[in-house]
Amino acid sequence: MNKKITIRDVAQAAGVSISTVHQALNDKPGVSDATREHIRMIADNLGYRPNKMASGLKRRTQHIAVLLPDESGHNRFYYPPLWQGVRDYLKSSEDLNVECREFRFPNEVDPASSGAVEQVRALLAEDKLDGLLTVGHLEALSRQEWQHVRDSGVAVVQVGFSNPQSAPLCSVQPNYEVIGRTMAELIFSHIPVFGSVVLCAGSPKWEQHARIVQGFEDYMQENGAQNRIYLDHSCYISPEAQASILHLLEKPDVAACCSVLSQSSVMLAQALQQCGKAGRIFAVGSDVFAENMTALQDKVLNNLVQKNPYAQGYLGIKTLVEYLVQGKAPEQNTIYVGSEVVFRSNAVMYDSGNFRGLLI
Repeated sequence: MNKKITIRDVAQAAGVSISTVHQALNDKPGVSDATREHIRMIADNLGYRPNKMASGLKRRTQHIAVLLPDESGHNRFYYPPLWQGVRDYLKSSEDLNVECREFRFPNEVDPASSGAVEQVRALLAEDKLDGLLTVGHLEALSRQEWQHVRDSGVAVVQVGFSNPQSAPLCSVQPNYEVIGRTMAELIFSHIPVFGSVVLCAGSPKWEQHARIVQGFEDYMQENGAQNRIYLDHSCYISPEAQASILHLLEKPDVAACCSVLSQSSVMLAQALQQCGKAGRIFAVGSDVFAENMTALQDKVLNNLVQKNPYAQGYLGIKTLVEYLVQGKAPEQNTIYVGSEVVFRSNAVMYDSGNFRGLLI
């Protein structure tokens, strides 16, 4: 069986982005005449036929799988708004000929062994999917399985982070370096030059955590901040992780603290209250959920930096559907959503789903 030539194959052969191929083959502006002819020649040589852009295929049902961490347990701190963003877009687009199935897996175990991933794996093996929306930071599929996805022409959009192994159509994510810089600016504008900082840095193996830490450190270097940083690399809530954070906060030189992830934010707020430093040192948490909002209102945390998971879910599925149904390729390989600083004064904007109005 011959491999199906996709727009991704043309882009790779031409050494350009998918969006550039889309512009060239559809006579859209933004591409030089020379580049346009070069891409068309390569597409012809490869035997590429832009079927996804033909109006006839818009009438064929497009089958999409959404494979994300579930909304229960500790996942409830981050993933419910992401799922809500996906569902809100699909609800507003019911007239489109799209069939979308949801698959959920626990975030704290190997996703490759979960039942949800097994179901998606079976659909991919049987060529029953046109598109896949998933996260980029977890290895749900093997290298060989991702190769099959590419060879089959399944469009992949990733949220949260981009895994290049899957060669996604695009990724939708916050700018993690900017988040790190924002946290650093909040902290160093409130503490003396000699005060130390406890930074709950997550896993250095997870690039989204590492990029926030990098942004934090870059801000320090660029602004001459030489404060001592105590790093904690806990990722999941546990008695051992709680004790580790508490031990660091009890150091007498600590003047501020922050967390790059939601679960450590929960433990950070609890540890601040345990050691009697709640409200006495400047504290910044990550993400918007009930426990963090309570800690903010109780003045245990001074600010929250939220990564806009609702917008990630909404724009992620929107981009995938528009590509499959309309042939509209994303203009960038990475679509950044805005991150926001939450204060007690604007916390009401995140109550009762008001965050949906902050999508753009």
